[in-house]
Amino acid sequence: MGFIEAIGSYRKNLSTAFSFAILLVFVLPFVWLSNTIVSSGTTMIDYGFLRDNPIDSLLLLLTALLFLYFYSLFVCLIVFSVRRDLSEVRVSHFLNEKIHAHALKYFVFLSAFTIIGAVLSAILVSYGVPPIWLNLVIFLVSSSFLFLSQTIVVDEESLGASVASNWDFISRHPRDFLAVMLFGIVSVFALQLVEFMIDYVVLVGNFVSLFIGLVFLVPFIEVLKTRIYMERFSLIKNYHSPPGSLR
Repeated sequence: MGFIEAIGSYRKNLSTAFSFAILLVFVLPFVWLSNTIVSSGTTMIDYGFLRDNPIDSLLLLLTALLFLYFYSLFVCLIVFSVRRDLSEVRVSHFLNEKIHAHALKYFVFLSAFTIIGAVLSAILVSYGVPPIWLNLVIFLVSSSFLFLSQTIVVDEESLGASVASNWDFISRHPRDFLAVMLFGIVSVFALQLVEFMIDYVVLVGNFVSLFIGLVFLVPFIEVLKTRIYMERFSLIKNYHSPPGSLR
């Protein structure tokens, strides 16, 4: 699956990967606002957030949306960085005219998924639906969009077409899909162990796991997915740009 090559690509784009650390500025607002959970290398909205003060609930959603915008931007940047390394693309043109458009498309998807999922889950929990089943459904549905960031940045299609391309790729390469999923599950489990061991000494394990998740795990998985996506479609070294383009 190219783990060694992915490690090399991650190291080559270390500065871009470390830009994810900027997202840590949202830790304090999330901690200050109620109904947020920082654990296992990520932040989550509690299912009971709608029972809170409406103003607090609105502030929580707005903060989450702001977080998702910058998250979308950094994800698209790391995917583009790998695409740039593996193919020919006009760097200045892409950064000036394309990256924000791609990040906006990814942000629209993530924000819609997050808000709809959070509101529906809060309503269903209030009617007695066990959270464990909601977690399973959210996990399965979100997994079906695993390669969406790659289809958005590499194929440069509309959001709808990118979603369709993502599903098409998963259906054609189920082994790669399952391999990435397994790696992600094992990695999150390892983060939980690290968090537990640190909390045993001092209660900052959730913040340490969040740092590791944002700076190392998330960008590495995006690098890995991008290499897989471009390799399977024979895009590495075969992507042709117009004459005069820059590497």
